[in-house]
Parts: sequence; structure tokens; C-alpha cells
Amino acid sequence: MKEKSAGGVVYRIRNDRAEILLIADRYGKWTLPKGKKEPGETDEQTALREIKEETGIDGHMIDKIDHVKYQYTDPERGLVDKEVVYYLVEARSGKEVPQLEEIEGLGWYTAEEALQLQKEKGYGNNERIMNLALARMEKIVKGRSNMDVKQIAAMIDHTLLKPEATREQIAVLCEEAKRHGFASVCVNPYWVKEAAAHLAGTDVKVCTVVGFPLGATTKEVKVFETRDAIQNGATEIDMVMNIGALKSGDLQTVQEDIQAVVEAAQGLTVKVILETGLLTDEEIVQACEQAKRAGARFVKTSTGFGRGGATVEAVELMRKTVGPELGVKASGGIRDLKTAQQMIEAGADRIGASASVAIVTGGTGTGTY
Repeated sequence: MKEKSAGGVVYRIRNDRAEILLIADRYGKWTLPKGKKEPGETDEQTALREIKEETGIDGHMIDKIDHVKYQYTDPERGLVDKEVVYYLVEARSGKEVPQLEEIEGLGWYTAEEALQLQKEKGYGNNERIMNLALARMEKIVKGRSNMDVKQIAAMIDHTLLKPEATREQIAVLCEEAKRHGFASVCVNPYWVKEAAAHLAGTDVKVCTVVGFPLGATTKEVKVFETRDAIQNGATEIDMVMNIGALKSGDLQTVQEDIQAVVEAAQGLTVKVILETGLLTDEEIVQACEQAKRAGARFVKTSTGFGRGGATVEAVELMRKTVGPELGVKASGGIRDLKTAQQMIEAGADRIGASASVAIVTGGTGTGTY
């Protein structure tokens, strides 16, 4: 008889060091979370479900590690040929809550501690999986540390879109962008001319928003806004697509809306804000496809004023849909370096944030965008 299970080597990064989540099973062994595959599930779905059920942790799938095969004897079924597929999974959220009817406990351990526990109190067939996972994790940690703060700063649109923003705050925003080497400042249309004057002669771009924040104006209004912004000194346009048209299934209107702004921008970068918190996965794919067909340069997650901000899952889906041809901008709720790194790893090549200074100086910002 054959049996299929899936599980994961779950890790988190703490102070540039990886920690592994191990569970103590009912037999006094330290092992990896895993469980039987249910009908209709993929191996990946089984692994994430079992990790959540056994430990309380929501995981993000990184990569397949390998599989192990072994046999055991079941009193009722006889000899069972067992296969377990293991994945490398990054812990993203959730509180550690051991499923006590299945396991005795759990804990986070350094790589060295986890390997030692596997050797002394674990299962021999997990040792190879652990070593493969640790080799992959070492590259991830090294990759994060190799991307220095200056490189990340050059990917950030330093943002101030609050309605109560003052002239003095816009001046500070521009000075911060120059000091830290941010890609652009993103301001409301009224402040474009002011920002352009502050940033004249620098490499910092002036980005503004069109159809913001609802996307519910006509394409003619968006075209006027775009032309006016460019005349005042804007060099990048972040437009909100027609969300209602997309939700109504009117993809032609969505494409024409974007295309009108792209044409009005006359070759300047146009980023299309999808407001992913309002969309299903299918709608995110459709929106990305329309943006691509319309000639936009980027797709962007959120305004920061709608429901939900950027998520790793949305960024991954957007990147998968647009491929390497378009940029992906993650915006909304990115307040620290770790979150920015997660978005970049998921496929973002631009970050929209009001907490930009905190991101590049190791702090944690506040606000929704």
C-alpha cells in the first residue's frame, strides 16, 4: 500500500540568522511538521495546511527540497510504502500553537542546534532534508545581507499623499529623498511643481498620482490630470485603474482607461494601481494583463487608502503574470526593512512607502502607505 505526505522545513530570520521550527512528536523524537495528503490537494497545499494545523504558523512556500521514502508496518493495513515531500517554507505570521493531540511541543532553534537535535533525538531520514534546506537558507540570508541599504533605497518611491501635507513637509520629503538616494518622491498633483523645483538637478524623480485614490473618474479626466502633472514637472505617473469596470467584467474599458494615460504620458513611466485588497486572484491576473496590453511600465498593488496593503502573495502573483517585461511596485503598509526585503524577494522592483527613512535606517514607521 502506498501513502503520500508532505511537510516543510519552516524557518524565520532573526538578526540575520536563520532559525528552524522543530516539533516534538508523540514518540519523544524531534522532527519536521508533516501530514497526509488529502484528496484534491497538491503537495504544496498539504505541506502548508499541515504546518498550520500542527504549529499555528502561516507559511510562505519558497522551494521544494526533496522527498524521502521508507516503509513501515501498520497493524490494519500491513506494509506501507511511504513518501514524504518536503518544502522550504518561511514563517510569515501566526502564533506558535502546538496541536497537542498530535505533537508534544515545538521550538525555534539555530541551524546548529536543529541539526544536533536531529542527530541525537530525531529521525535519520530527515538529516539529509535538513542539510539541503540549510544550504538553501544560507543563500537566502546571504542574499539579503548582500543587498545593501543603498540598493534598496534606490528602489523606493518616498511617498507623502496625505491631504493635510504642508509645503514644509514636501520640502522635508524632497531633502530626505536626496539624502538617502530614493528613486522618487510621490506627491499629490498640487505639490508636483514644488517638488520638481526642490529636486531640479538631482537624479530623484517626481512621481504623482492620477485618478487617485478611487480610480472612478473618466479616462478624459485622467488624461487631463496626466498632461497637467507632466507640464508641472512630473516624470512618473501612478494611476488608479478603473476598479469598478474590472469588477463588472468590462476589460475593454479597463484597457482603454490605462492606454489613454499611457499615451498622454508620452513615453514617461506609468504605473497602474490595482488596489489588490479589493480584487480576487483572477481579477489581479486580468488587471495585470490589461495593464501589459495597454503599454504601462509597472503594475502596483495599492493606493494605501483602500482595504489592505501590499502582500507577498499579491506581489508574487503580479510578477508571475507580467513576467520580466513590466515592473512590480509594492505599496501599502511597508514600514520596515524586513517587509521591504520580503516584497523584493517576491518580485517587486519598486517599493512605495511613507516610512522610507525608517526602512533604510533600521526603524519601523507608522501609517498605511
